[in-house]
Amino acid sequence: MRLASLYLGAALAVTGQSQAASYFLDQTNIDQAPFTDGTNYLTVNVGTSGNDVTFDVDALNDPGQSFADKELSNFGIQSFGFNLANGTSLESDNITGLPAGWNVDFNRTLNGFGRFDVVVSGTGSNRQEPLSFSITDINGDTPDSYHAPSTGTADQGNAWYAAHVTDFSGPEPAMNGNQNGEITSGYFGGGDGPGVAPAPVPVPGAVWLFGSAIAGLGLISRRSRKI
Repeated sequence: MRLASLYLGAALAVTGQSQAASYFLDQTNIDQAPFTDGTNYLTVNVGTSGNDVTFDVDALNDPGQSFADKELSNFGIQSFGFNLANGTSLESDNITGLPAGWNVDFNRTLNGFGRFDVVVSGTGSNRQEPLSFSITDINGDTPDSYHAPSTGTADQGNAWYAAHVTDFSGPEPAMNGNQNGEITSGYFGGGDGPGVAPAPVPVPGAVWLFGSAIAGLGLISRRSRKI
C-alpha cells in the first residue's frame, strides 16, 4: 500500500509540475517594413519550478527569425511588462533572479500597448537576451495568474505582455524634420484585447502518458505483494 502510494505520488508530481504556456509577441509600435504587425518578434515562456512561476522572454534572433542579422553591439531587452489576473497581488521582493541593476516598477505604460501592472527594466548597459526571472512566495499562483490584458489607452491594442527591445538595425523613419537616422529600438506586444489571447502550448501528451505509467506500475506492484 505504501509503495503504491509512492508511485501514485510520483505520477501526480510529474503531471502537476508540467504547467507551462508559450506566447508570441507579434505586434509592434514601429509599423514600418520589415517591422510590421503579424510577425513573431519575441516569445514569452511562463512555467512552474517547484512553488515558483518562471518567465523566460526571448527576442527571436536565430537564423531566419525577425531580429536575425539585425543585432547591434548592445542588442537586447530593456524592459518587460505583464499583468496580474484572478486577484493576484505581489510586491517587488516577490520577483527574484533579475539581472544586476534591474528594477521592478508598478502601473507603468509601455509605448503603444497600454498600462501594465508590473514592469521589470534595466538600463542601456545591461540589456538582456534572453531575460529570465521568477515570481516566488505567492500562494497558489500559476502561469495563468500573470496572464491578463493591459489597461488604458493603447494605440497598438491592449496586450498581455510587452517588451522594449533596443539596439538593432531597423527601418529609416519617415522624414518630418525632427527625425534622422535609423530606428534602433521599439516596443513589441502580444495580443490586442480581451478574447483574442494567443493559445498556450498544451502539456505534451508524453508527460501524461509517463505519469499514467508510473501510477500503473504502482498498482501492479501492490497486486504482486498481495499474491
